[in-house]
Amino acid sequence: MDAKTRKSELTRAAIIDAALELARSRGIAAISMRSIADSLQISKSGVFSRVGSIEALQQAVIEEYGRRFFAEVFLPAMKQPRGLPRLNAIMERWLQWFVSSDHTAGALHEAAAFSTDPMDAVIVAAIRDSLQSWVSTTRRTVVQAMQEGHLRADMDPDDLLYEMHSLLLGVLFVHAFLHDRKVVARCQRSYQRLISNYLP
Repeated sequence: MDAKTRKSELTRAAIIDAALELARSRGIAAISMRSIADSLQISKSGVFSRVGSIEALQQAVIEEYGRRFFAEVFLPAMKQPRGLPRLNAIMERWLQWFVSSDHTAGALHEAAAFSTDPMDAVIVAAIRDSLQSWVSTTRRTVVQAMQEGHLRADMDPDDLLYEMHSLLLGVLFVHAFLHDRKVVARCQRSYQRLISNYLP
């Protein structure tokens, strides 16, 4: 790889990083060529030449957010034993992701769900596909926990998935607006009560 190509790739990565930070604080729809150019002190044409369009940049941001989320939440959890230990790890790491100062206001998919800003259908589909990949991985872990005998064999895995995500949405709301310092402990206790309903 020559120096010019390397510099171009580094600039593109910086553009995506800047766009991701903007999306975390103001939403996907807030991304613009001008805002990214200003934050990086480069020209709008310099941004455009590396990403092509706003829609392409938004998709790149969604993909990068998903990559980071998977790397920090799911990959470490997969090192835990199959079944309930792995599911518990997913829930704990997901919880910590939502309340971490590095990711404050950074629940990109959840924010998009409540956004009143119009979004291109392609971007909506990209968000849905990204979220679905996490849901599928978590659901598979729930099913494995059932197969291992850690959870009831007659339960509906989708019920548990829904309840887990509802807890996490509650954490987002309380953490963002009510600033409850005990929200993590409250969620952990609620999750343990939830899981107890599904034990054999």
